[in-house]
Amino acid sequence: MQDIEHKTAAFIKQHNLLPANCNVLLAVSGGADSVALLYILNKLIPNAIHIGHINHQLRGSDSLKDQEFVKSLAKKLNLPVTIESIDVKTYAKENKLSTETAARKLRLDVLSRIADKNNCRFIATAHHKNDNAETVIHRILRGTGFKGLTGIRPMTTINGKKFIRPLLCLSRRQIEEYLKSQNIPWQTDHTNIDCRFTRNRIRHQLLPYLEESTPNLVEIVSSLSQHSAILTDNIETCARTAVQTCLISKDNTQTTLDLNKFLNQPQPVQVELIQTVLTQLGCGLQKFTFEHYQKIIDFAKTSQSGKTLTMPGKIKITKGYDKFFITAPSQKTDNVQKEIVLSIPGKSSFANWQIETEILPIDSLDIKTVKNNTNDFVQWFDFQQIKPPLVARFRHQGDRFKPFGLEKSKKIGKFLTSEKIDLNSRKKAFLISDSEKILWLVPIRRSSEAAITDKSRTLLQIKAKKTFINTVQRFFRR
Repeated sequence: MQDIEHKTAAFIKQHNLLPANCNVLLAVSGGADSVALLYILNKLIPNAIHIGHINHQLRGSDSLKDQEFVKSLAKKLNLPVTIESIDVKTYAKENKLSTETAARKLRLDVLSRIADKNNCRFIATAHHKNDNAETVIHRILRGTGFKGLTGIRPMTTINGKKFIRPLLCLSRRQIEEYLKSQNIPWQTDHTNIDCRFTRNRIRHQLLPYLEESTPNLVEIVSSLSQHSAILTDNIETCARTAVQTCLISKDNTQTTLDLNKFLNQPQPVQVELIQTVLTQLGCGLQKFTFEHYQKIIDFAKTSQSGKTLTMPGKIKITKGYDKFFITAPSQKTDNVQKEIVLSIPGKSSFANWQIETEILPIDSLDIKTVKNNTNDFVQWFDFQQIKPPLVARFRHQGDRFKPFGLEKSKKIGKFLTSEKIDLNSRKKAFLISDSEKILWLVPIRRSSEAAITDKSRTLLQIKAKKTFINTVQRFFRR
């Protein structure tokens, strides 16, 4: 075996990239890197490779030449191959994406699908040390934190598939020298020299300039990446624990975190925690820089309650009294119910709530339990004092009610301020009232109206239940 093949085999073993007896889908473009990886892996794991080639339809006849080249390689090496074409331009236009972003997303989706069809647990790509150096420098220019310095990892999970990069131990020069020594041809993609693209400018202009004074720059960046990866792994472990500690609730568009517990975390853990939340909410991190994360941390630390900070992608950070909220944009609809009449007895749906009413004789309940109720989502009222219809609605300007335990009515807005109810909790609260009075500010405080007394004979039980999943377990489900 060649020295490079030994080096690749050692790297695979060091990072446990290829367990025994598993099939690998190898993404082969026809370029030097993927062709070299094909020949190396074919020696290391013969009869376990399935070739996958994606025609991006971006370079006309050149794309077809690459396709035919890969097909001939598969035939020469007697390996199975799957070739698929993707319409990158149309997809990019329809989804308002850059050509590079659209190509990457479609490519990953197609590779995952090919892997499924051919029982391949791993997908191998030919990223090498120079690719990693370009990635790290690109991230530094965008304003990365320590995590971005890890560059390209030897193994990551994307779309539920494990992507491995066995050539991260080799430089581009080593790869091309290997191919030349073995008289192995490859295709050249001329778009890779188009310096209109940032990565190509880094590759062909910035890196060569830096290497004039630091010839071993790629090795230095590779070493930096490895050390950063160790630090990142430790911080990610701490962040997983921190999320469990800080998380109050989560639904499909918003995560609520305990403010004080969050602020007590070390700054690197805070950054990782925010990234975890954004990822779980389905928010892309591409436009976020280290400065954005620091701005969120400073906002949580110093801003007044009720203030909102807008981040890239229309992400909103809202400060509460003892918590803060990270909210992803959601589709607005014009037909949101402002008010409904509740069924008595029965179940009704209002906004993100299900409301159930039931008429009960007083002797069917333990009155002591009723009077000492601590459940924010169930209340009991004297049914004889209710004046139908019973309505669920959102707050109106100037609404007043008599909070339980107080003798006088109070404007709801002033009551919420005095109770230090944060802005997001205010937005989610709603009212249940009869034709004359407000009975309950759900789920914050019931009123003193229709209170149960010794003369009460029939009770109206009202239960309010959120209809979206709101559990810590869902937060960690990946």
